[in-house]
Amino acid sequence: MNKDYKISNDGTIFEIKDDGSISKLAKINDKGQISTLSGTVMTANGGSKGGYWFFIIVFAIAIVILAVLYSETNNAYQWANYERNEYREKYENASSSISSLRNENNSLKQERDKAKSELSNLKSKVSNTYPLIITDIEIANVYNDGTIQTDYGYMIYSYNTMYLKPRVKYTGLTTGSKTFKIKLYEPDGSLSTGSYSTYSYSDDAYIYEGENTCKFSGWGNSSRGKWRSGTYRIEIWYDNTCLKSKTFTIY
Repeated sequence: MNKDYKISNDGTIFEIKDDGSISKLAKINDKGQISTLSGTVMTANGGSKGGYWFFIIVFAIAIVILAVLYSETNNAYQWANYERNEYREKYENASSSISSLRNENNSLKQERDKAKSELSNLKSKVSNTYPLIITDIEIANVYNDGTIQTDYGYMIYSYNTMYLKPRVKYTGLTTGSKTFKIKLYEPDGSLSTGSYSTYSYSDDAYIYEGENTCKFSGWGNSSRGKWRSGTYRIEIWYDNTCLKSKTFTIY
């Protein structure tokens, strides 16, 4: 026997029997869920209680998973927040240190510029009296034409002595040609003189700023054995200032 089933507009499922009578069976909602006329959702196995437990278990599992995910996310967030605060503190400390170093650097630059200015002024004043600072004097024994017989730093023997030629190492404070006076004292303390009674001879030399050397002309004569054995003293003067004095020995 064939049965005819229909669904009304409100979702009621009903059966039209052979005698024309109508029997309401169930309802179906927009989601396709079938329920009894009293409103109980029907499951595939024909019961509703098992369906409730299924959804409860699924819901509980979902809650546990969400709780775990939330806990892990919250821990990660707190750790990220901690690291962010730590980096921020380090950044602020570094910024403070950089600012302090920048201020210190500016102060040092100001002190350096001030020191340079003072040094320049002092150098200008000193160079009027001391155009150079002589650090050492060396003596060579030379012929009349300036050819070296005994080089600087070597022992000079009396029987070879002719012209005693000084060489000075200096630090120049200014640049330009200057006139110097050389005084040569013999072993008995007497000043070796020629045309001048207060110094042995004078010589011009061009001075350069910074560390340099210069050679003065020699003092003596072309006859060998000019200077006897003994300890001598040589002085280099500029105007009325003795720039350097040194003793040396002729053997």
